[in-house]
Amino acid sequence: SYLNFLIRGLFFFILMCSSGFGKIFHGAGMQMTNNGTGVYYKPGIPLNDDLQVLADIGFHFDNSQQSVSVFGFENKYRSIFFDLTASIRHELFKERIAGTFRPVIILQFGSLADMNSFDWEKIPGNWKLKYAAGTGIQFYNGRILNEIMLKYNESSAFEGNMAFQLAMYWK
Repeated sequence: SYLNFLIRGLFFFILMCSSGFGKIFHGAGMQMTNNGTGVYYKPGIPLNDDLQVLADIGFHFDNSQQSVSVFGFENKYRSIFFDLTASIRHELFKERIAGTFRPVIILQFGSLADMNSFDWEKIPGNWKLKYAAGTGIQFYNGRILNEIMLKYNESSAFEGNMAFQLAMYWK
């Protein structure tokens, strides 16, 4: 199926990035919003000591359309979005802050498509714009860089919402 093709293509892309680029770093993240959860692969390239370009490639499981009945809540209107977003992340006060925590800001722009909109006979997907801005902190746990972020997401696919994101990066 098309989902199987996308998963294999994503896996192939990750392998190519791992072996083809020397300065690229890798990450994995999870994002929680009031209307769903997302899981992401987050490759990045440093531009200088405190500025990086990142990509978020993953899936957002949206359950914002809950139906309420006498028997409780039902999430039968769940949507799965394929998310492709480019980001620029800036580490603030890198030379001046004491301790292990570094504040960061992030700006994102990209698109996402409902997985149900993909079809072999048409142009793949119904893509919608997405943008986000946020702030958070970074800290090292051994050789792994951890990031905790709070950001605001806006898209025509869903209502604007606040997101709590946890991510880990390695080389």
